Amino acid sequence: MAISIGRARRHIKDWTARLAPFPTRAKWPLHVFHTCQVEVAVEIIKAGQIKCRDQVDNLICDVANQGALWNNPNAHNYVRLYFRPKNGFHLKTEGVKSTTDPYRVDPHMSVPIAFAFDFEKVLTRADTGFVAGNFAKGGAAPATGDGDFESLNFDLIYHDAPPPREKMEEIHNWRMSEVVAKNALPLTDLSYVICRTPHEERTLRYLLGTHNCPSIIVEQKGSVFMRRGIFVDEIYWSSDLLRMRFHAPTVYPKDKYTVTITCWDGGNPKTQSWELAPSLYNFPSLRASKDAIWKIEIEGCMVYHDRVPSLSGLVA
Repeated sequence: MAISIGRARRHIKDWTARLAPFPTRAKWPLHVFHTCQVEVAVEIIKAGQIKCRDQVDNLICDVANQGALWNNPNAHNYVRLYFRPKNGFHLKTEGVKSTTDPYRVDPHMSVPIAFAFDFEKVLTRADTGFVAGNFAKGGAAPATGDGDFESLNFDLIYHDAPPPREKMEEIHNWRMSEVVAKNALPLTDLSYVICRTPHEERTLRYLLGTHNCPSIIVEQKGSVFMRRGIFVDEIYWSSDLLRMRFHAPTVYPKDKYTVTITCWDGGNPKTQSWELAPSLYNFPSLRASKDAIWKIEIEGCMVYHDRVPSLSGLVA
């Protein structure tokens, strides 16, 4: 096992107490995290497990850093989770990025879904270990045991303030520290499937179809997602019209963004595109019934797919 039950419980007790004054981080020590695009999340939930890269027959929405992918091929035999959300991986891949963003890499997680696993149960499994820093980048073998666990610098792993320039690289690397499970990780130790907004929760549930997943929740207090990219922050049905507002990216914004909407309403799909500034819009040229299915893409990335609710649900 990675660590003993006693050591896992002491970690949770000590760090939940230390982070209690900080609402966005207070629950981090209870969990370890794996985040992926919504279509990948659907495959994971239906399979009842997360598979390592080498055991996935068809990689969809592969957001791995392709430049670092083969630095450590051994990492492909492990399911990889982080001790914390909101690290460099999420900074690079979470949310729709403008087509003018020089750091946009396709594909990326236009609708990110986070799997939060029980810290104690995962860290005390026989087939798990941990890595200080990025597993693929560093090339180190996974460590196990209470002694090696003591060497992890959780002051820096859980650090969430802007780092001083002289320690930036060190802190960013510690934030990427991983928990790894050999070959596959069943969802038996899953605590929550976390969505960024209620609208993205509806998208996940729609794509799941009839498959039940009782642990789906929506993020609270900004504790899991960075929200730096484009996402839908309001969508509803009123006066027989679709109404929608979207959130602009916080970096490399531009005046207008390409919005494409497809509607299925009992016949052939209807698709239209516009160049729109972030605001609240209705779409009279796409009339449909309240039971229509809508797919919304912004900057070429899917951001919503489901029926549209009749009440506004503005994301704070």
